[in-house]
Amino acid sequence: MIYNKNWFQLQPMYQYIRKQAENEKFLKYLEIGGTFTLIAIFLFFAIMPTMTTIFSLLGEIRSKESFIEKVDTKIANIIKAQDTYSQVQEKYSLVEESFPSQPQYYNGASNLATLFRNSSLEINQLGFNLSDKNIQDESSNQFFRSYQINLVGEGQYSDIMGLIKEMSNNRRIFNTSNIQINQVKTDKSETGSNKVEFSISNDLFFLPDN
Repeated sequence: MIYNKNWFQLQPMYQYIRKQAENEKFLKYLEIGGTFTLIAIFLFFAIMPTMTTIFSLLGEIRSKESFIEKVDTKIANIIKAQDTYSQVQEKYSLVEESFPSQPQYYNGASNLATLFRNSSLEINQLGFNLSDKNIQDESSNQFFRSYQINLVGEGQYSDIMGLIKEMSNNRRIFNTSNIQINQVKTDKSETGSNKVEFSISNDLFFLPDN
């Protein structure tokens, strides 16, 4: 049996087939979109923490590199300071003798007494004035502490002048704050003696406590 159908009779079937094709196409787009969505979710939840960790590690590496550079600079400065110290270490004892870090009362008195004996002068009395004295250095705005040694004796006038010259060349830093010279009272039998009495006060400096 042969069926003869025209276009109008077949049109609903074509529309149905087209609709099914469009639905199938939509489903494919939906499947592709869902696939990309799942991939994006995977990238966000799986790869993003890894990337965050990588960036954090890179930041830590840069921070450690900066820290290492600073440490290297400090080590270089320490090595330089050690070299400088080794160069001046031999001269440190001379500096300590000139400007000690402690009062060194005995050494100060012994130093002055040696100068007097070398100048052929007799020492009749030696005393300390330990009152706390601070002397300001205007160039560095720092204070230096000092104490005073008073010496009383007698000898020739020329020897006293020689002593004053030797004191100015002494290694220990001090300041002669007072000098008094008087003629020795003698008996008539000693009228030819030219000895004089002297009194000298010296301020000896040392470093402050800080």
